[in-house]
Amino acid sequence: MNRRALFTDDHDLAALVRVATDVVPSARLLDRIHSSRADGMRVMLPHGDAATVPVAAPVRSSAIDALTVEQLAGRVWMIGLAVAAALVAVVTALWSRETASGALPAMARALPRQAPPTLADSALLDSLTRATAIASPHESLAVRLSPWPRVAFAQSPGEAARNAPYPGLLALDESRLKPGRRSYLRSVGNALHELLPYTTYTVSLDSVALGAQSAWCLVTVTQTSTGLAENSERNAEHDSVWLRRSDLRPIRRARHAGFLRMRQTFSDSTLRETDSLIAPPGKTLRNGMTLMPFRNGTSRRLDARIPFVPTEETMRILLRAAPLHDGWRASVGTLSGDDRAFAMGEAGYLNVRVDGSRDIQTLGGRYATWRVVLETGATPEVWYVSKETGETLLTEGSWGVSYPVSETRLLYGFEETKRLPVSGNR
Repeated sequence: MNRRALFTDDHDLAALVRVATDVVPSARLLDRIHSSRADGMRVMLPHGDAATVPVAAPVRSSAIDALTVEQLAGRVWMIGLAVAAALVAVVTALWSRETASGALPAMARALPRQAPPTLADSALLDSLTRATAIASPHESLAVRLSPWPRVAFAQSPGEAARNAPYPGLLALDESRLKPGRRSYLRSVGNALHELLPYTTYTVSLDSVALGAQSAWCLVTVTQTSTGLAENSERNAEHDSVWLRRSDLRPIRRARHAGFLRMRQTFSDSTLRETDSLIAPPGKTLRNGMTLMPFRNGTSRRLDARIPFVPTEETMRILLRAAPLHDGWRASVGTLSGDDRAFAMGEAGYLNVRVDGSRDIQTLGGRYATWRVVLETGATPEVWYVSKETGETLLTEGSWGVSYPVSETRLLYGFEETKRLPVSGNR
């Protein structure tokens, strides 16, 4: 689309004004103008002699051409922008000099005194001070005077302050443990979907003899799909942990997942792990992956003052044997990181505490539970432990599952007998 300037130069504009002053409106035009004014419109007519403004003859050269209205407007905008930038520079320089000379504190002292801030005001002031601590006075003033918009970004949530270790979980009553088999359902969710069934697994607890030592054997069988299995559609992972009967500390652990083997041996202060891939040389799976046998070992130093917890199911055993009550708290040893199944993270402590009570509805009925919080960071896990048997009936938050939302429910193997009325408060 071609654009034509309204006026080629100021001479044309001056000539048009002179012609307009010579127009004498007719009676019909005057009536229309008066009617428009009555409706609220402002209509102006040239009246009398037009003021004549001398205009110099246009100057044309090969370097400078006549400016159109659009070009003139663009240059005016650039001139205005330059003036604004100069103003910002001047004010910033004055601010710098005032700050360096100490004039601003003097001005602040001259202001009228106000009432001391309240505790809430102080907390708000502290948060605002921390949020703007990285900006200098020059940067802050430049932001306020800048004609350009700034994009606001939300602050990243900081790591929650971690509590110091609680007393070690040592007072355990292993007589509360009952051999048997239990089934669980784990559901997961994320931003794309609500909680959906993820996997089922069974846990068997039995009393065994490990050499000359009495122990509990805890076997977890999880239905899973993995590329390391011969038949990945129907593969089960076996995770076995042997616990010392006297204090429920781990002695040995073995995990089988298809061709993958993991072995762990424990003392009160050490963890030794060996990982290996056992497969025929050049074995190729259906997905085209070629397996190469390997063997790798690692070790970790443990805190001998607290019991180490190698698996999620071991944590269930410890909570069942613990003397839970209002205000109860203790610490156990775990590995850092999202996946605690392997010795990839560093050994540390995990704080556990009772935070009230809650009634839980299950397939077997409604039961009173302790609300046990595992302080796992910004999103602590919450486990609901039966007040009658110590069995964990529900967990919110998963031990080693990468989904942001996870829930595990006991499906079968209930030992609880003290059912609550269905109409009870949650």
